[in-house]
Amino acid sequence: MFLAVLTTLAVGGTATAAASSGAASGKAAAAVPPRNDSSDDPVYFLKGYLGASSDAKGTDCMDSWGPANKLFEEEGWTGPRHFVGYYSGDTNCNTRLLDDGTKNTSLKELGRLLAWDIHRAYSQVGQSVDIVSHSMGGLIAQAAITGVERGEPGWPPYIYVEDAVSIAGPHAGTAFAYACDPFEPTTQCREMRPGSDFLDWTGENPQSAQGTDWTVIGAAADWKIGLSAMGMSADHRVWYPETDATEGWTHENLNEITTGVYPQWYQNVPERPKNDRTGAAPARVAMNALYWCEKW
Repeated sequence: MFLAVLTTLAVGGTATAAASSGAASGKAAAAVPPRNDSSDDPVYFLKGYLGASSDAKGTDCMDSWGPANKLFEEEGWTGPRHFVGYYSGDTNCNTRLLDDGTKNTSLKELGRLLAWDIHRAYSQVGQSVDIVSHSMGGLIAQAAITGVERGEPGWPPYIYVEDAVSIAGPHAGTAFAYACDPFEPTTQCREMRPGSDFLDWTGENPQSAQGTDWTVIGAAADWKIGLSAMGMSADHRVWYPETDATEGWTHENLNEITTGVYPQWYQNVPERPKNDRTGAAPARVAMNALYWCEKW
């Protein structure tokens, strides 16, 4: 059944888009950087939803990305690493999109702010970046590229995102978000519902002006998101079936698993999925996906 679902969802692929003009900023667009295999591109790390506690004002970025950060360091990744905060109480986040963000800040607005941060820091000088996200962060990445690609008012004229990886992103929504009304009546929670206006707006395979190589990663052990993690037309798709090896995996820790060998289904679109019994851990798969610019 999973094979059929994976194949059905696997539509699209990387298509390099022409760079938009720089008219909005009064400057000509920086030259499109080449697509290549590299470990020196800047990486933006996007964490997930704040959680169900109405008293919480933020989280520690290193609670989400500490293990992955260590992995990138150990493997010699030389590019700058941006751990992105967007709630007022976020800590240990070296890149902030806004100071007063709450769970009522729209994901579309966070995508717009992320796009501007990428444009100002890197794209306008001809530097591409990579993005790795967990949970709701995948929707923010998807929104950032969608808004620029569509020329939405108030968005930067272009950005260069070479690779984007979404770990357990609810790209087709999550039934867990129906808890919004009685328990979490927030904008972000409602935007993660299946069929929300926000999800209808996001692109199936949004492309930056450089072309963007998308990878989605999901696991059967993640009961909150499940196959929704496969719910966009990515270029590479990785699925971990539930086995003894994945015991103890949850939605919350999927992006923190950096070591071990695990059975997985892997697909380079449009090829059929393949069963790999010696697959890498989710965080390592994500790092590898950022390194390779095309098929891997």
